[in-house]
Amino acid sequence: MRFAPRLAAGLFAALLASTGAQAQQVLHRFDQSEPDSLDPQKTNSLESLSIDRDMFVGLAMLDAHGKPVPGAAESWDIAPDGKTWTFHLRHDDKWSNGDPVTAADFLYSFRRLVDPKTAAEDPSDLKQVVNYEAIISGKETDLTKLGVEAPDPYTLVLHLTEPRIALPFILTDMMLAPLHRASIEKAGDQWTQPGHIVSNGPFVMKAWTPQSEIVLAKNPTFFDAKDVKLDEVHWSVTENLETGLTRYRAGELDYIQLTRVHLAWARENLPDQLRSAPSNSTYLLFFNMVKGDLAKDIRLREAFNLAIDREVLVTKIDPRGEPPAYGMIPPAVSDYTAQSMSFKGMPMADRLKRAKELMTAAGYGPDHPLSLNVIYTTDESNRQNLLAMSAMLKPVGIDLKLQNTEWQVFVSNMNQRNYDVGFFALSGTYDDYENGLDNWRSDAGFANPAGYANPKFDDLFHRGGTATSMATRRDLMQQAEKVMLDDYPIAPLEFGQRNVLVNPKLQGYVTDVIYNQSRYLSFKE
Repeated sequence: MRFAPRLAAGLFAALLASTGAQAQQVLHRFDQSEPDSLDPQKTNSLESLSIDRDMFVGLAMLDAHGKPVPGAAESWDIAPDGKTWTFHLRHDDKWSNGDPVTAADFLYSFRRLVDPKTAAEDPSDLKQVVNYEAIISGKETDLTKLGVEAPDPYTLVLHLTEPRIALPFILTDMMLAPLHRASIEKAGDQWTQPGHIVSNGPFVMKAWTPQSEIVLAKNPTFFDAKDVKLDEVHWSVTENLETGLTRYRAGELDYIQLTRVHLAWARENLPDQLRSAPSNSTYLLFFNMVKGDLAKDIRLREAFNLAIDREVLVTKIDPRGEPPAYGMIPPAVSDYTAQSMSFKGMPMADRLKRAKELMTAAGYGPDHPLSLNVIYTTDESNRQNLLAMSAMLKPVGIDLKLQNTEWQVFVSNMNQRNYDVGFFALSGTYDDYENGLDNWRSDAGFANPAGYANPKFDDLFHRGGTATSMATRRDLMQQAEKVMLDDYPIAPLEFGQRNVLVNPKLQGYVTDVIYNQSRYLSFKE
């Protein structure tokens, strides 16, 4: 086994001593699929990013409730025009090999993120930084021209082209975590593997068994290590929630989200371990807006939306206490007025009549149906929901064919636009409405699952994101959401409701936070 190139022997011995095989506090977490990547700049799944969040800390970080707080930067100053942000880094922030975390590490990370050679999943967190557009487009090849500078080892300055009121939220994204240049350049594509990875967060990777589990150990060099109670975190790959429940009951997992099938059982048998709360997530169908019949004809997308009876979905098919969704931003998000598709409140009979008229006008109907394939990740609850929707769509002339895949195949099909319709949940990393609208920018790349593009939406989103008052920002973002909904690139279905079984000994678990950070969790002594 090889270790990080500059790992001091004494530090590694201390790491082993503090996180030995007989660790006193070991958290067992659910990971539904093998991580697509643990390179913070290349992953596209929330679970993988959550593992990264256990290992890395950016300039700002999220508290236990999903609010931004100082991280590697202990404070920052903002120029009066909102375009220059100066970050003052902590002097006690160390890499897991003992090296100090400095402004140079952020320079390296930010330049790597925008470098076209990196092929980052979504570098747009730095969109407002000077020369971002020129570098991303390839017009400027000198990465040092990016508007980021380090006047000294513990000061980082960002030069923006326009104000960015939401920057503290954005800085918590793992895309903007610092990276240890020496270990990446030495190990290459293998830098995220045990023995190579060097991180600055509360935990460091100890082992990775493909298709089984990732084991993280407490990082003794973390600046807040004294408040981290866990000795190890085991992220266990568990293919579905039903298997997860079995593992929870066997004591192999410390919490598990429940499906509709098992919710009634949990209420009757384990009421003291059941926790419920609304969450910042939206279950939706997204349409291929790049090619195919749905991309060409808004009438088909509107008819599809009209024909789905969301109230039946949440009360009969998948009753977990979740509200029906007619928009993108969940009611769990603070300081926002929810927007809805125009037909909300229309009687279902009228909706079906309108849907049939639209389908007929587009040249389709029950005798000449529009055949569409829908991709979704392997899960029985997903299948049951889609079967119900297929039955709802058939009378208006839409024949929905189900195509289930594992997560990585799903992502590949989505990125290649090899689908008609896709089904998944979009979950907000933090409590902010911009987080839920960001995916629909035309320049969001693969982060935009539908390939949706509307200049009016882009303009409203951009003006909202660069507004200097929260009220103006909120108003423009609400207008942007309404524009998007009127285009029907998606079919929102239901907003998130978390029903979770939690080990009674586990402390610090926040039910409405989708992926609790391990550093805030512990067990009763």
